[in-house]
Amino acid sequence: MRPDEGYTRAHARFRARLQRRPEEGGARRTMGKRWFLWLLLIFVLINSPFLSHAAIELTNTGAEYHFGQVKSPPRPLEWRVLKDTHFEIYFYQGLEEVALRCRSILEEAYNRVYPDFSGFFTINRLPPVRVILFASRRDFQNAEATGTPLTATPEGVAHFLVGRLAVICQPTLRDLRGVLIHEVTHIITLHPFRNRFLGSGGQPPDWLVEGLAEYYTPEESRFPMREGALRDAVFREKLTTMDQLRSVRGNLDYAQAWALTDFIAREYGNRSLAELLKEFFINGDRDLTYQKVLGLSRRELWENWRADLQERYQAGRDAPPITSQYEPWIAGYGQQMRAVPAGEGRIVFLSSHQSKYFDLYLWERGKIRRLTEETVSAYTVSPDGGEILFISDKEGENLLYRLETVTGRITPFPLALGNPVEVAWSPTGERLAVTVNTKGDTDIYLISLEGEVLACVTGGEADEMSPSWAPDGERLVYVSEQAGFDQLYIWDGKKNRLLTSAGTHHREPVWGEDGRIYFTFGDRGYYRTAVVDPDEGKTEVLSPFQETLLESYPLPGGEILSTVYRDGTYKIYRWSPSGPERKG
Repeated sequence: MRPDEGYTRAHARFRARLQRRPEEGGARRTMGKRWFLWLLLIFVLINSPFLSHAAIELTNTGAEYHFGQVKSPPRPLEWRVLKDTHFEIYFYQGLEEVALRCRSILEEAYNRVYPDFSGFFTINRLPPVRVILFASRRDFQNAEATGTPLTATPEGVAHFLVGRLAVICQPTLRDLRGVLIHEVTHIITLHPFRNRFLGSGGQPPDWLVEGLAEYYTPEESRFPMREGALRDAVFREKLTTMDQLRSVRGNLDYAQAWALTDFIAREYGNRSLAELLKEFFINGDRDLTYQKVLGLSRRELWENWRADLQERYQAGRDAPPITSQYEPWIAGYGQQMRAVPAGEGRIVFLSSHQSKYFDLYLWERGKIRRLTEETVSAYTVSPDGGEILFISDKEGENLLYRLETVTGRITPFPLALGNPVEVAWSPTGERLAVTVNTKGDTDIYLISLEGEVLACVTGGEADEMSPSWAPDGERLVYVSEQAGFDQLYIWDGKKNRLLTSAGTHHREPVWGEDGRIYFTFGDRGYYRTAVVDPDEGKTEVLSPFQETLLESYPLPGGEILSTVYRDGTYKIYRWSPSGPERKG
């Protein structure tokens, strides 16, 4: 039985009791007690943490309703609050600067979303949204009276029934901005209809609920490969039906939800989004709703949207698929990403082969060995391949670990800075470039092998990330946003300079042994491998394939290892810009 059905039946029985004549029971005091119990039941149902809609209302336990109830924290936690006109931000000590960043992002979100839905608040205004900010997954769990697994903790949860948002600090400022705007959109658009979720009326499909949240999230803050998955599905004619989009789950569903909402906004105006949401609550997901607001059936909307996507995604359509020339480097082994050489005849890569999360694996002359049983988000290999430094949040917060390649022994790395996001080992072996997030955005530091800070490479207000060393171990290339696009910068040991400036994204740089910088080039879900001269800035696209290529690493001899997205999977391919000598 659904919770709203339980409420409706309880309410009906309660009304029946009220209609009874006084003489029907000589136990009026007993009836009074029952009335109180039914009122209590209704109150519990309305405020129950187990009422949910899709994945936006609660986690799988409702634990976040007990925020502030410290279970067994690793450090004393004291709540503080930053109040504004529209938001109340609760945070622990040490997050003061991040809380100020959050306030700015939240006001941006309010100004982006609220004007289009202000008509929902003519009678009851939107109360200040409470935002609970946690530094890490560990703090999130230890502020709950629950045993929720750390790996099951979401990045953000919008409790739209009570107008509250719980958020864990993200690796980058871009990620934090994306999560906050996405979840605040849920509260602004759904909070006015909180009572309808308990009634017998209609409900909006997930594609509109999540599509609105993605639509109002700025393009630069959305997960880029969601559009890559959409582009791939368009090429393969594997778009999800409207019935299937009533439930939104993976990246492709989120991308389709965004694209459909975006299409409606472009064709019928932003006002139609609010009208459509309101009508869904009245009439449900039926043709009547679409006809009333958009003047066409649900099937006609899907067909028009499909035609629009076909026109939108033309880049790369006529290029040959990579499978016409090459096969995946390793058969099987689940999802595969980020392959890096680890000495002669050895390559390290990430795989979900024995877990739904990514672990490190070592390929050595055709034999494969699992190196970790933790979720690995980033790693780097020592120049001789004997050691690997990797970042994992297995303890509930990002920490750096050292792994001996031969023995598999893992020990903590004593990093002087908290919250590492990326790490790159110098080719000369004596120092590291580490991306950390200590104030809301990512900065790059030089770190000794003992974990001490040697120098600050970047410290701006934007994210600086993805450091890669030059072969001489003296210079770094890294990524930061410029005029709405990710661009490459070079640090020469003293100063930083902009290397690229084209109106497209430049990401994931690797400084090759040939002195050139290899990187991911593109936008709108289509990314290719390119190379740029670090002195002249001349760029050349290398990959001729239809698919999106990510995380390309040049090998001695001219071949390249790339992560290739195709038909819902990530696989590693080994290919040559000059074409294959053989298939494989």
